[in-house]
Amino acid sequence: MEIRSLSLENDIVTINAFYSRAGIRLDRGVTAVYGVFEGETLLALGGIAGNAIRSLAVDSSRQGEGILPSLVTHLYQTIKEDGVKNVFVVTKPQYAPLFSSLCFNELAQTQDAALLESSTSAVSRYLAGLPKADGAIVMNADPFTLGHRYLVETARKQCARLNVFVLSSEASHVPAGVRLCLVREGCRDWANVRVIEGGDYIISGATFPDYFFKDKTEAALAFARLDATLFAEKIAPACGIATRFVGEEPLDPMTAAYNETLCNVLPKHGITVSVIPRKTIGQTPISASNVRALWREKRFDEIAPLVPETTLAYIRENPL
Repeated sequence: MEIRSLSLENDIVTINAFYSRAGIRLDRGVTAVYGVFEGETLLALGGIAGNAIRSLAVDSSRQGEGILPSLVTHLYQTIKEDGVKNVFVVTKPQYAPLFSSLCFNELAQTQDAALLESSTSAVSRYLAGLPKADGAIVMNADPFTLGHRYLVETARKQCARLNVFVLSSEASHVPAGVRLCLVREGCRDWANVRVIEGGDYIISGATFPDYFFKDKTEAALAFARLDATLFAEKIAPACGIATRFVGEEPLDPMTAAYNETLCNVLPKHGITVSVIPRKTIGQTPISASNVRALWREKRFDEIAPLVPETTLAYIRENPL
């Protein structure tokens, strides 16, 4: 047997057919795929998406032959050669012991998925660096609006210290570093608010178990459960967080479903979920998606009432 690289362009028919037989699909974040071959027969596939191993599948007739550990080891080494210090994997719960045997460490597990990482100390370092707080908000802020600011302002009045986690994913219209800066600028006048980079442990690509769910809605809800569990079991206890604040979501069904998942999961761990009504202009809720739509058309005068001055300045200087 040998492990070969496959082309996402030239070999995509073979790749998709193999995954279809395995009952999963190619994860949307995968940028490189490797296969285990016996002669010209494809026995297993696995992908790489940034710092994560994704889309693992073994031919049903060859499972239990030790093929998967060899493939995982190859993928791990390939990721490490690119300078990545910590490698993540999301798998079905029944396969978590296999990855534990390969020296991966479990971070969280739900009915749908288990999240593991290769480092023995990364999560401990991340948690040790978090400031103490009794309340928390997680936001993408793509871009940061007066709706986001209203959420922070309302939440900070209900707790002594508030941590605002800004997602680090680059799968947004505004780069992660810029989003972090805009949120910090937008909240700098409040002494009890700390704005923190989300990193790998809050709604990141590493925690999205997308590929082994045929239905995207099912996948999104599974992701929400895993993310909420990781927050409840690791992040909240490290900070002392007792309340998670979320904005009411009247516009986006998936975000509304995510909030509902938080309301189901977090109270089981002793964490209250407080839903804050959305700030409106007239009868219309302020939304980042609406700001982006106006941004594309360079309708800056209409954007001005919706965002802080720092966000507006960025929008004016950077076409979308």
